[in-house]
Amino acid sequence: MKNFEISRTVTLAAVCAALVFASVSVKAADTLPANAAVLRANAGNTFVLAPTPDPSVFKITADGVVQVSLLGNCTEHADVQVHFPASLGQPILLSGAGTLTSADGSATLQFTVTGTATPDPANPAFFNNNYQATFTGGSGAFASATGVAQINELVKFNSPSAGTGTWTMKGYVVSVP
Repeated sequence: MKNFEISRTVTLAAVCAALVFASVSVKAADTLPANAAVLRANAGNTFVLAPTPDPSVFKITADGVVQVSLLGNCTEHADVQVHFPASLGQPILLSGAGTLTSADGSATLQFTVTGTATPDPANPAFFNNNYQATFTGGSGAFASATGVAQINELVKFNSPSAGTGTWTMKGYVVSVP
């Protein structure tokens, strides 16, 4: 009898877990538009910071390698403007555009970004950047792609004008059927 009760408890727990997992999956699927695919990416890059004619605006050029769930291994190129605030306590604003290019060159995915940069209080060479990305097309299978993603990035300045970074991207891409 005791084994039956243990077995019944284990079965009940498994059924409950399956129901919770199924309801989470349905909720996530219900929020995606038609023809949408989940996109996940991990990247490493280098960047160069250059002044512009406006002393409160700098330009970052970033290049790197990315593993993208929908494209495989890729390269990345991005140009981002950094807008330093006029007064302390205001966020550092980021805006720009980037392109992911598949390793074989058969497809690209383009995106724009807006976000903020926050210096690490423990070390001012480190910044935590958060972006909202909007997919704006590309080439190959992504010629008319749309969608959105969240990018979380950690950068470290190795000199006053250059550094390295890593980022993750989570979102979705809608392609024309």
